[in-house]
Amino acid sequence: MLNTIQRNKQLWLVSFVTIAVSSILWTHLPSSYLLPVLLLIAWLFTRNPLVMPFSSALFISGALFAIVWMASVGHWRVNWQLPEQDIRQIRQVTGSIETIVSAKQSARFNLIVASINGQTHYRKSRIRLTWKSPTWPLKQGQVVALKIKLKPIHGLANEGSFVYQKWLLSQNIVATGYVLNKEAHLINDTSTLRQQLIDKFERLNLQHSGWIAAITFGDRSGLEADDWQMIQATGVAHLVAISGLHLGVVAWLCYLLFNLVLRLLCFYSSLSQRINYHHISLLTTLICTFFYAYLAGFSLPTLRAWIMLSVWAVLLITARFITFKWFILGNIFIFILIAPMSLLSASFWLSFGAIAFIGLVTWLWPAIPQDTSAQTLSSKIKQKCKVVLRLQLMLCFLMMPIVAVYFSMISVSSPIVNLLAVPLVTLCIVPMCLIGCLLLLCCEYLAAFVFYWIDWMLDNSLDGLAFFAQMSWSRIELPGIPILVWACVFLVLLAVCMPIKSRFKVLSFIGIIPLISYFLPANTDTWKVHILDVGQGLSVLIEQDQKALLYDTGAAYPSGFNMAQAVVLPVLKSQNITSLDWVIVSHFDNDHAGSLAQLFAGIKVTGFISNQDVCDSNLFVKWHDLTITGLWPLAGSKGIGNDHSCVVLVSDGHQSILLPGDISKQVEHKLMNKYQSLLNVDILVAAHHGSDTSSVMPFIRATAPQYAIFSQGYLNRWDFPKQQVVNRYVEQDIHLISTAESGQISFELSLRGEPIKVIGFRDKGLQSWFNRYLWH
Repeated sequence: MLNTIQRNKQLWLVSFVTIAVSSILWTHLPSSYLLPVLLLIAWLFTRNPLVMPFSSALFISGALFAIVWMASVGHWRVNWQLPEQDIRQIRQVTGSIETIVSAKQSARFNLIVASINGQTHYRKSRIRLTWKSPTWPLKQGQVVALKIKLKPIHGLANEGSFVYQKWLLSQNIVATGYVLNKEAHLINDTSTLRQQLIDKFERLNLQHSGWIAAITFGDRSGLEADDWQMIQATGVAHLVAISGLHLGVVAWLCYLLFNLVLRLLCFYSSLSQRINYHHISLLTTLICTFFYAYLAGFSLPTLRAWIMLSVWAVLLITARFITFKWFILGNIFIFILIAPMSLLSASFWLSFGAIAFIGLVTWLWPAIPQDTSAQTLSSKIKQKCKVVLRLQLMLCFLMMPIVAVYFSMISVSSPIVNLLAVPLVTLCIVPMCLIGCLLLLCCEYLAAFVFYWIDWMLDNSLDGLAFFAQMSWSRIELPGIPILVWACVFLVLLAVCMPIKSRFKVLSFIGIIPLISYFLPANTDTWKVHILDVGQGLSVLIEQDQKALLYDTGAAYPSGFNMAQAVVLPVLKSQNITSLDWVIVSHFDNDHAGSLAQLFAGIKVTGFISNQDVCDSNLFVKWHDLTITGLWPLAGSKGIGNDHSCVVLVSDGHQSILLPGDISKQVEHKLMNKYQSLLNVDILVAAHHGSDTSSVMPFIRATAPQYAIFSQGYLNRWDFPKQQVVNRYVEQDIHLISTAESGQISFELSLRGEPIKVIGFRDKGLQSWFNRYLWH
């Protein structure tokens, strides 16, 4: 009877977790009016199975409960979005600073809103703000009153790039915006304990303060771009933030310490022998690790690890036993209840995937207990090293498809580096960081001594890390391969590891064929044009048979963020393009050429054309099956500025695209007079992002494109494209597409003149519910 009840509970749990996880693929949310009905049906199935077996009723009940829970969360997220009247308007808000993302020249922080325009905001929404040159140093916990402008959560949308909107949603951020410097007031300057510890730590002026802050406080804002490249190349990202591994080590050390102290007190004092020191040590360990999680700002990975630790402690205290797989499944269930939108974050899948694979490896190759009395010390050490080495290698092996999906690369050096770095960081550096942090509360002099030793250890360790990162074999870059292909690879890896017959293992290698196909050369009779989503700027990628040219690069900003590294290079990687035959720069305004240096640093470029050298009306380049024809500026009339933009026509003889840069209406009239027969094109990138200084009606009639593209930022301050410009194109029955709405826009053109195929990044396939409700 007891086993039957246990199986029924497990069946319900499997059903709930499966349907809840599938919610990230839902195209629509069930109506909120339907949810009470589904909830009632789910409850009835748990009480009365009606005409079906009880196990089937429980499975349906778990599925219905999951639908009700995830749909309710989805509706809450939609309703928590700021009302339209608060978007793009100047609003007076008060709230408390929750997290400082970056406190440099242009500060970024999360604000928990208490009121908007004097009206209490009961939802306590979280918004992310940017503040150029803050009036005072921003600190976590401060209560502020600010004048701000807000936008709905939005971000760039390109192949292979970081999906910012999804990340914002997983962090429960409902809007983004920027602070107006006027009328900013600090209401309460009291900072949190965590902020006070960070301030004391920053006064130490350590050489590797960014790395130590990441390990101690979970604050990775001090890490530079070169640091992140080294971290990715060596696969040690889990070591430079407070992760589950760190929390587990701290828990283990705390338990050993508290248990030892209690036993000594019992031995040397008259404390009652009836006290369960094991339980007291567990509870004290939970309190200490909770403080450690607080230092990390209760980030989702840390919160996830602390919940798992708490569940494990409760099972020990209550003397309950469950298998490893049900322990993992139960923790997923708890975390879905606490932070359901974290299903959208990569850390959720990386964390639980790693833990599940550790359990799988332990099950496949269990450590068989031996007679330790007959073993020498060296044999014991060899046995332990063998277990650790096997676990590390198999974990890297099984995690490879998941890492490849999210990062489009595989770190070959990761197993070696982690074997060396994990013991050093977890057993030495992390405990010392925690000790140093505790000493900051009472004795800064001793804390400085501890942190200086940590700084010295990192000084030597980072040299070794840089050595591995600089090796040519350290990482393998991969193109943007669909998740279904990696799923096939994962099944092959799993089959190789599982205890099944050899013939089935050999047969499973069929699943490698889809992956191999992505590395075979492709010769097609089509060429593609990608207008990249680079915000308020322009970047156009043209490719044929994995050869490419790029027109403009997008902007770069003082913060270090640039469109080459954020958009262009990831898109090139996703298309398996390893070099650029040509880079054409229309003119050298920041929004068109700001990322040029980062582009040249990130990929090999064979040829370069700009309005300052060979781009003029004499330009003619034969490139594969296409021709690149220069139309402007006129030969011998070099200059700077919008009206000297490099205007080129790219054509295959049947279909063509015109790239006019930022030319004005005066240049458009000159082009019409000089190239009347050449201007009729299929695709036109609207000049100057849809400004009213361009796109005059005669020019639109002369070009007569099927498609006109506006490359501009979402809700940009210039209101591009201007409505009067849009009206002109609409009058000519031209199909308009905007990168702000559709993301990256891709055209497939045939060398035989077949109809053009077009798709926007946000329009690909079936859209998930958060795409439909939040971003359109």
